[in-house]
Amino acid sequence: MSKEPLILKNPRGWFAAGVEVQKAMDLLSDGAFRLFIYLCLNAHRDTGMLEGSLTQLAKNVKRGQHTVRLYLREMQAAGTCRFRFGFTPGGNGVVEITQDFWPYQQAALVPASSDSTEFVISIRKMLQSRACINTLVSAADDILAREWFDRGISIEQIEWTILIGCIRKYVSWRNNQTRTMIGSLKYFVPVLEEVLNMKTDPEYWAYLRYRLTRMENEWKHNRNESASHDVEKAMASNSELS
Repeated sequence: MSKEPLILKNPRGWFAAGVEVQKAMDLLSDGAFRLFIYLCLNAHRDTGMLEGSLTQLAKNVKRGQHTVRLYLREMQAAGTCRFRFGFTPGGNGVVEITQDFWPYQQAALVPASSDSTEFVISIRKMLQSRACINTLVSAADDILAREWFDRGISIEQIEWTILIGCIRKYVSWRNNQTRTMIGSLKYFVPVLEEVLNMKTDPEYWAYLRYRLTRMENEWKHNRNESASHDVEKAMASNSELS
């Protein structure tokens, strides 16, 4: 038997599933345990907390909002988590895995540096400004953004990364490939590695900004025309039925 150390295929995003997860599996129903695993994979490693709306959480785990609330109540009764959501499904809330069921040492809640917080906010704004990106930012996105901050990657380099990634997405749409939106910051990870090895003229990035703006405007125009055409067809169909 080989004594060489095992190597993870993907060193990022994994979760330490140990005795805490085993305890949760013994206590929870299948649906609640599935939700528990989702929360573990996406919560902040240092706090065990995941922020967001109940609507988005239900969508991510492919369950109804009422069902997710029932699972959360079951988890809370079993002592595996605490949660707080408002009465409005779209309002933000928080779920926290309790210390007995969280495998990581929970750090004292020290406010993030203003520099790193500003860095994350800047990335969020760049994502929200692009029509091809689903702008719901997850805890995993925030964690990745802070990793980039710790690596010393500049906001300028991330802007370039988003420019290239979005242009490629529009090109794939124009070539009748998949029409799925960009769903997370992780999409840009391989693009960023390319950007870090690039040596280009500032005029090149100005050209890419111009090109992306044109592609976005063209896509929005075509989408609006398509929507208008669908409405006209529906109205014509209703007229024939009446």
